[in-house]
Amino acid sequence: MLAGINPIDQYSDAELIALWQQGTEYAFEILYKRHVVKLLSVASKKIDDTETAQEFVQDVFISLFERRDSFDPKTSLPAYLYVALKNRILNHYRHQSVQKRYEQYVVLQQPVVTETAISQLQGKELEMQINEEIKKLPLQCRTVFLLSRSEGLPHKEIAAHLDISVNTVEQHMRKALRILRTSMGNYLHLIALLFYFWDK
Repeated sequence: MLAGINPIDQYSDAELIALWQQGTEYAFEILYKRHVVKLLSVASKKIDDTETAQEFVQDVFISLFERRDSFDPKTSLPAYLYVALKNRILNHYRHQSVQKRYEQYVVLQQPVVTETAISQLQGKELEMQINEEIKKLPLQCRTVFLLSRSEGLPHKEIAAHLDISVNTVEQHMRKALRILRTSMGNYLHLIALLFYFWDK
């Protein structure tokens, strides 16, 4: 099959692969030189970065070299090299796409997570401080406030429950809110919103 009258660089791909598999390293070098320019051209059209394109082409030939013993000489080498290069390029863009989507997710989600965590922390901190200040209220004032705040009872029911007038209930509520506003100046705007309807 390998006619001695033909220079080795004129052998077919299949003949060169057979020689290479038999130990003629120069045969692989000829295969490389024969196909590398075309592969680089294909890669450069698909990838903007020249260095990355060259790296992918080198990877394709390394993959071929590693299959030295198992590669079938009857396989179309140009087709094999093209498909191998195509797969590397596709994987490259898939990876970029996944990475980009992940980065976008992090950019979009992280502030939300952070703000939510801060909001929850502030809410717990506010609740703890309010509870501490409520404990300092005068007994009757605290009782009225808790019946309204914790039990959600209207002023009329609180008055009936404590056997006091509705007006007295309202006085205790205003007093409680006034004390809380004074003692929690750092949260004045939150207190105003939190107890907006209670102060009516």
